[in-house]
Amino acid sequence: MNNKTGASKRKKDIVLGRIKDLREWEKLTQAEFAESIEVSPNTISRIEREEMSLSSDIALKIADRHGISLDWLFGRGEEMLSPERQARAKEALSCIQERELAEKEPSGVIKLSKRNHSDAKK
Repeated sequence: MNNKTGASKRKKDIVLGRIKDLREWEKLTQAEFAESIEVSPNTISRIEREEMSLSSDIALKIADRHGISLDWLFGRGEEMLSPERQARAKEALSCIQERELAEKEPSGVIKLSKRNHSDAKK
């Protein structure tokens, strides 16, 4: 096997492995995953067993429906989430952090207010 063929085989293995990894990470059966991208369960089975190549149409559906980056799917990057999904995750994390901070602040705000009020009386 020449270097070009070997590299192509490794990329194919990465892509097919990542499809299965994604499906298992989302805890989906082949049938559920297939339904989510509007293909037959047999198609997913054949792709995972390397009996069928991944078409660009199916790759795009997987990326769009599951919020992953095509770079990750094709082994060109380690960021699994699409940029849009990354932005939503960062926004959600920020909201959670703000909520946690707000839950801690009320007692501190009251104490500060009381202290400022008593200082004003002096």
